[in-house]
Amino acid sequence: MTISEIESIFFDELKDIYGPHEAKSLAWLSISFICKIDRVNYLNIKNEEVSEGNTALLQQVLDELKTGRPLQYILGETDFYGLTFKVNPSVLIPRPETEELVDWVLKKLRSKNRQSLKILDIGTGSGCIPVTIKKNLKSAELYAVDISGEALDTARLNAELNGTQVVFMENDILNPSGDLIKHSPYSVIISNPPYVTLSEKEKMMPNVLEYEPHSALFVPDDDPLLFYRAIIAFALSHLEPGGLLFLEINENLGAETLNLLRHNGFQSIELRQDLPGKDRMIKAVHN
Repeated sequence: MTISEIESIFFDELKDIYGPHEAKSLAWLSISFICKIDRVNYLNIKNEEVSEGNTALLQQVLDELKTGRPLQYILGETDFYGLTFKVNPSVLIPRPETEELVDWVLKKLRSKNRQSLKILDIGTGSGCIPVTIKKNLKSAELYAVDISGEALDTARLNAELNGTQVVFMENDILNPSGDLIKHSPYSVIISNPPYVTLSEKEKMMPNVLEYEPHSALFVPDDDPLLFYRAIIAFALSHLEPGGLLFLEINENLGAETLNLLRHNGFQSIELRQDLPGKDRMIKAVHN
């Protein structure tokens, strides 16, 4: 069976589940990963036969995709800001909007031209935020915290795989203690905390609901800013004067999050939209 024939099989069997555009993307990503080919070479080799071993592996991938399991969990890795990160059901799959947040952080910190930076990522998950920042700002000290020991195991693996040094801490931002406090004050605090309300569940894709960790996604309807209040309270005590706070936010709660920051005395607050035009990230300065 040729690469082109396998691509057609993927498309035919996935288009009614994921839609034509996503089915085509999943087919290409699966084939390129298993057969180790890139777009540049695809047109030249699309009619070549695929080995029996790779054909069997692709069939396994297809069978799992048909159950709704995310491709990143099936393959065990994903790309983020040009780096490769291992992922599994103990961590959220890194999203493009988080890449936009990291890009904003990096551009802002480079413009400040500071050599001594102590940066904390709260709710690190796979470690994609601190590892990427450390990879691009080698002189900075990176710290990261998560309540999940399993998530931290994955984050440590990703730091090692990408040749970076990050201090990982198991701690709860709702009740911060120990090393999380000891290493302060921080120059920059970044967080992509849980922010999806339970009432928004019904709008989410089944492959997210059924496979990704709910503790990293959801907050109660009656307290949607639970983690933002805790992060802001921590930042007031453990972010240096003039330090920067970057947050990824719920697109429906931009005004509420801005008001929370203003009420707590933060200055130079800036709200940005992601590429689809949704309120998605905020920068603020600790007074």
